[in-house]
Amino acid sequence: MQDYLNIFIDEEYPKFLDKYLKTKTLNRLKFITQFCGCDYTKLYSPLFLYTRFDHSLVVSHMTWHFTHDKASTIAALLHDVGTPCFAHSIDYVFGDYLNQESSEKKITDVLVSDDEILKFLEEDGVLLSDLDDLSKYPILENKSPKLCCDRLDGVLHTCYIWLHTHKLSEIKRIYDNLEVFTNEDSNPEIGFKDLVVALNFVDMVLVYAKELQGNTDKYVMKFVSEMVKMANEKGLITLDDLYNKKESEIISVFEDNFTCWKKFNEASKLIKTNDKPDNFYISFATKKRNVIPLVKFDESYKRINEVSDIAKDKYEEFFNYRDTTYAYVEEIKELTF
Repeated sequence: MQDYLNIFIDEEYPKFLDKYLKTKTLNRLKFITQFCGCDYTKLYSPLFLYTRFDHSLVVSHMTWHFTHDKASTIAALLHDVGTPCFAHSIDYVFGDYLNQESSEKKITDVLVSDDEILKFLEEDGVLLSDLDDLSKYPILENKSPKLCCDRLDGVLHTCYIWLHTHKLSEIKRIYDNLEVFTNEDSNPEIGFKDLVVALNFVDMVLVYAKELQGNTDKYVMKFVSEMVKMANEKGLITLDDLYNKKESEIISVFEDNFTCWKKFNEASKLIKTNDKPDNFYISFATKKRNVIPLVKFDESYKRINEVSDIAKDKYEEFFNYRDTTYAYVEEIKELTF
């Protein structure tokens, strides 16, 4: 983790962040994994444990690098404080496959009960209301398919930590080529100085975007969401527990009560098919995540698919991508106690 984080830490270190790192609100994120349950099955093998705390730390350092703005950087550190255990898998609990925005609590609703953070915000001249709408910080948060720090780390850590498709040296080359441009909406946005490096990033985007459209990720998140629903229906956990307990505590409930959880832990092969299986299976559409970055071109800034036929073809490939209709694990016939 430290080698990855070091890529994003400026020589001018934002020391004002450090006091937030030991607060109860940030500490909770150390026990929520970034990959929505994918760490708990052999269907994936992340390079190391990467938590919502780690992601928040990386995104805050990225935001500082591009803005050197205290409020934006603090907002970046706190942007995920409303995340539940298993993150976006909990959106599936509510049937929210396409938007994946149902489970996260408002930042201000979380922070209002953390007196220590409220004190620090006052010291740093940041109002609680400044964190109510992160769209005011476009370097941190931006509408898809625009590039922002939150989305940038999503692509980079997917390719390095989660799927092992790219090396640290490639991550650094991408990051070092970025600077802040003015986009077509006259807003600041990070983009690439060099077309070749931008095309390398597009390759990473397609790894990221296809995986999140693929059946393996869908299966894991759906399985975890079903475990949560069953545990809640049986009175073993409450939905509030997802915001107050560690993932390990929730998993202990699964281990003690669901015989299929061990099979999920040990599962190493997902069977993809267009024929409806008898097993517990997945078959649904989910949120399309994508990034189309700006690139400097002839002294102006354009979306890369507007200036590169190679990029245009790659995005067309993604837009046409469809995994099989169904997917299942052979050993998991049904969800059982």
